[in-house]
Amino acid sequence: MRSNQNNKILLNLINITRYGSSEYFYKKLDHAIKKIIGHKLFTLMVNDKKVKYVERVYSNNRKIYPLLGTKPIPKNNWTKRVYSQKKEFLAKDFNEIKKLFFDYEIIESLGCGSIINVPVIYNKKILGTLNILHKEKFYNKSSIKKILPYTQLLAPYYLAHQQKMKKKK
Repeated sequence: MRSNQNNKILLNLINITRYGSSEYFYKKLDHAIKKIIGHKLFTLMVNDKKVKYVERVYSNNRKIYPLLGTKPIPKNNWTKRVYSQKKEFLAKDFNEIKKLFFDYEIIESLGCGSIINVPVIYNKKILGTLNILHKEKFYNKSSIKKILPYTQLLAPYYLAHQQKMKKKK
């Protein structure tokens, strides 16, 4: 995709943050990233402030990955990379996914074999992640670079959701 077209998509998403609801923004971001690099599964996860669990706030497959589902943050190499090192995670094949994700059988059933997880960071803290999956060997480091500018647009929505999470407890 051309840089000029990417800039238009990015500007459109920035404008949406001024007046759109979180659900509307998430849906537009889903479509933008699908257009830019493609995906079969797109989910957004927000972690609680103590970074003990994550809550799904968006899924393009709500039947398999419903909204507001929670799960503990695992303690493995994925967590080390994404949460400790604050870096993107890329698994290019299903064997890498199988080693780190408890729901690998569901992932495989969806025809997914590669994954990108990008941390959403604000004030040096991880607010959550943007997660995209596609067929095996679909993503590479270039794929990550193309979506990084879009990921950070999630920060205000994630901060607002964390406030709601706090009220639940």
